Amino acid sequence: MKKTNIALAILSVLLCTSAGASSDGFSQLDQEVSKLHQPKEEKYKEFYQYLNKYLDEYEAWRDEYTQQIDTEKRDLISQWGEGAISDQSTQVDYSQDNKVRTQIDYETNTAVVSVLINEDENNSDAESLLDSKNIEVDGALVSIEVDKPSVQAITYSRESELKERAFIINQTKAQMNDLDVRAERLIRSAIGIPDSFIYERAHNQKMALLSKAKIRVEKLTKLYSEMRLAHGITTVEQDSAKGVSTIKSEQKKQAVDVAKVTKTKAEPVKSKAPTTPDIVKPVTPAPIKTVAVSDTKTKPVVSNTAMKVVSYKVKLPENSLKTRAKKFSSLAEKEGETWKVDPALVMAIMHSESSFRPEAKSHIPAFGLMQIVPSSAGHDVNKQVRHIDSPMKAKDLYVPAINVETGSAYLNILNSKYLRSIKDDKSRLYCVISAYNTGAGNVAKAFNTNRSTSVNKAAKIINSMSSDEVYNHLINNLPYDETKNYLKKVNSRIALYKQ
Repeated sequence: MKKTNIALAILSVLLCTSAGASSDGFSQLDQEVSKLHQPKEEKYKEFYQYLNKYLDEYEAWRDEYTQQIDTEKRDLISQWGEGAISDQSTQVDYSQDNKVRTQIDYETNTAVVSVLINEDENNSDAESLLDSKNIEVDGALVSIEVDKPSVQAITYSRESELKERAFIINQTKAQMNDLDVRAERLIRSAIGIPDSFIYERAHNQKMALLSKAKIRVEKLTKLYSEMRLAHGITTVEQDSAKGVSTIKSEQKKQAVDVAKVTKTKAEPVKSKAPTTPDIVKPVTPAPIKTVAVSDTKTKPVVSNTAMKVVSYKVKLPENSLKTRAKKFSSLAEKEGETWKVDPALVMAIMHSESSFRPEAKSHIPAFGLMQIVPSSAGHDVNKQVRHIDSPMKAKDLYVPAINVETGSAYLNILNSKYLRSIKDDKSRLYCVISAYNTGAGNVAKAFNTNRSTSVNKAAKIINSMSSDEVYNHLINNLPYDETKNYLKKVNSRIALYKQ
């Protein structure tokens, strides 16, 4: 085998070497032959370094994306008292220099158009800023009910501040969950890296996210305080440390979890590797530099004029969701048949993830109809199905055919590979739905008393329970509240799409 590898290396170099560059060719040949004889320890060390760099690049992109959201929300809070932006179920658009806001909530099938005006202006002045008395929803014009406006003064309220604080905490939890899923994917890939290295790196990254979240919450609190002060608004005494204490509590929980995991024998991998060399132990990346709210370049522009918001309801067609769903039912049928997945499950997930909107994007970020995260589910499908060892591209996930193919293939991977040791079909379905949102490892954690991510250990417990007991146990013990609610929503919606 070694002779074959050397021969291939020689052939590769000779094919790429011109007659005038023979010395360079022989130098390259020497390097290739040297690599073939490289000690295992050095090969693993190089691979650890490569993996660290590869994951660091994605995490740097995620941090930059998060900073962009924070910047956008800070500017909106300065104007509106709150930072409403689009997510996977809501479309938020601003016009007229950010003085007109259109919010369409596809989950509740409601819409509101709001106009920002001075407090001393007449409510009728708001109507003059509207581009039209109609807005476009799903390709159809629907009317704005301008005769029934509601009016609210901007007070930079405690309620708004807590809502923005919850956004940061929930986004951080979702990103931490993504790190769990990616760690689990690496372990299941059996690429030869010790489980301890993968667990430790994921833990360090989660702690870094929590530290950044603490700074984000503190800046948010400072922004609201500055805005109240600038507008002469007084409030009752605040529990300003509430958000920070929530994050500190999560930090302690993560520390306890990693301690339990490291004491537990990890799920075996196919090949053994030496202990991670000191030189490449995972290092918590330094937080991306951010500018304080009080700095000149980012300080919000504050007007002393009090402002108010005049809002108009929009009556949406009652069949909007059904109309959107029909566009993708045949695609769900096709991919369901290809990947041996119930099309009704595919449809229920599209309903819950994006309300059937191909352009949907969450703040993890995840993309498209089935809200695929490029680095976890997207990478899993790329590697196991398309034989491409890299994350998917966001632009591809906005294409319905690619997105639904990827989501259906991932459901197949969960059902037929990761969770195949669960015998009862209904019990396995509940676990697949949960794992689609939070990863198979977190599903296993819900059943393993030592918080192990071993599905095989969890399956022994699951197989001793009825399907109803499995469902109730998941609802009570899944690590994230979002996943508990997700299981409820998807499970209840499957019946809507049964033929």
